[in-house]
Amino acid sequence: MDDMSTAYEWAKTNEISEQEVQYATILALKILDDSCKMDLDNYNLFMAVYDGINDKVPCPLNKKVHEIIELSRCDDPIIPKDEYKDIIHNLRVTMMKDMEKSVMKAYKQTIWNILE
Repeated sequence: MDDMSTAYEWAKTNEISEQEVQYATILALKILDDSCKMDLDNYNLFMAVYDGINDKVPCPLNKKVHEIIELSRCDDPIIPKDEYKDIIHNLRVTMMKDMEKSVMKAYKQTIWNILE
């Protein structure tokens, strides 16, 4: 199984806290907004986690945000359709206001640790 499949299955089958859903969503917005400073492999990895979370159960937390993310994604899961770029950017800026960098780093490390 490749890293993206492993991450997807982990997210789909494990208990995910509201905070992890929140940070997975913020990271998805950062990736779609091209404001995330990771490489392409990590972009795809974290979008696989985001997809696993959303495929498990429709998330009531920020439901509209998840709908916009879904609508914005093209065939490439890390590039939004042009008409959604401003919306994605504004959502990212808004949601990041409450983000704690240390918690985001811990969330990323959790995902990387499942691949070891």
